[in-house]
Amino acid sequence: MYSWLTLLAVAFALGLFAVLLSWAIMRNLREGERFRARLANRLEQLRLHRLMRMLGMDPNRYLHEQPIVDAERHMRTCARCPESARCDQALEQEQPESVAPYCANYEDLQALRDREKQE
Repeated sequence: MYSWLTLLAVAFALGLFAVLLSWAIMRNLREGERFRARLANRLEQLRLHRLMRMLGMDPNRYLHEQPIVDAERHMRTCARCPESARCDQALEQEQPESVAPYCANYEDLQALRDREKQE
């Protein structure tokens, strides 16, 4: 059978594995929090954030529930929009529906808002 030394070595290895696994999980959680904070800061700088608020959406909920790929695409589309002056004017007048004809994100946001309301 196993000697006490073998059992001790197995117990040590399992303990070390548990510690390393816990450390890796905590590191990933912290990095994920930092990534989400950077993403939220980027979103706050965009017109997209104001549009979401006017549509009754919670940008923080959006970032936590939407795939990062979609959020990145929406933010990239907003940042590169050639209609920023028109968008600023519509948002300043608090008429988010007036951006619908030229906002590439508007339909997606409406669909997400409608889905949020159903939940």
